[in-house]
Amino acid sequence: MLRLVAVLVVAALLWMCWWIIGHSAYQRTLAAWMEQRRNDGWVADFSDISTRGFPNRFDTTMSDLTLADPGTGVAWSVPFVQFLSLAYRPHEVIAVLPDKHVISTRLEALQVTHDSARASIYLRPSTDLALKRARLVLKDPRIHSSRGWTVSSTELRFAVEAMPVRENTYRVGMELLELSFPDTLRRALNSSQTFPVKIGVVRADGEFGLDAPLDRRFLEGANLGIRRLNLTDLTVRWGEFSFSATGNLTVSEDGVPDGEIMLRAAGWRTPLDLAETTGLIEPALRNALETAFELMSRHEDVLELPLVFSRGQVSLGLVPLGRAPRLQAW
Repeated sequence: MLRLVAVLVVAALLWMCWWIIGHSAYQRTLAAWMEQRRNDGWVADFSDISTRGFPNRFDTTMSDLTLADPGTGVAWSVPFVQFLSLAYRPHEVIAVLPDKHVISTRLEALQVTHDSARASIYLRPSTDLALKRARLVLKDPRIHSSRGWTVSSTELRFAVEAMPVRENTYRVGMELLELSFPDTLRRALNSSQTFPVKIGVVRADGEFGLDAPLDRRFLEGANLGIRRLNLTDLTVRWGEFSFSATGNLTVSEDGVPDGEIMLRAAGWRTPLDLAETTGLIEPALRNALETAFELMSRHEDVLELPLVFSRGQVSLGLVPLGRAPRLQAW
């Protein structure tokens, strides 16, 4: 009996030591990452880091967090962020986000709110902490701009997952449901009584091949370049109008894409009507575009054209559009 008690006491002490070590590691890692960002010229501020959950959890909270990248001019401020994990599986993390964020750019400030948020991050249990998969679901997200416009959606879903059979390749998916327009455009849609005031679905699914894995080095500031893009599905459905795109691109080391994306638009007259109704284009230009699209369309209401990237140039069907965009490292 005494031997059993001794074993239990030793096991409890070892577990307590493990929790204390993990507790310290969590806080040191987050504090060191913030310090590294400051050394890189970022604004990286917080008021407190605390970890609770003994004996079976690591529940870490960062309070009054602000991150600002001087290179892009993008800043993110939140009252808190929590990272929750089991003590025996610290590489599987659930993130708890507040219901209000502020994202600032050089042009405007965006206040992001939502009714609920669920996020999870699964890392490989190694020193590199390579990403295995991540998920984010926002219920009723809303964006309010300092310039006066507002957009909203009933749900946002985002996911990324490492492909086990392809090195440095990740499948990325995103879906927006019932996406609303800014107020001024929504009023124009209401007055026309022709177009829905919300886009029903915006969906994207594809695979990205990178030149390095998504791991702790990326979080520490290492740049990643895109080498391949396999676009499985890009879909927009808005009333009678639908748009889709599929295709494959390869990208050179200097960011030049090569390949083809097939574009398909059904009910393509709808956005032309909207552009004319809202005053974005003159009736004469609208008629000219309609005539051109009619000549290019295979069916009366369906337009299919390849977006071709070749030798640093891009063209839509037989129409040259100019220099192709560079997909630079990020």
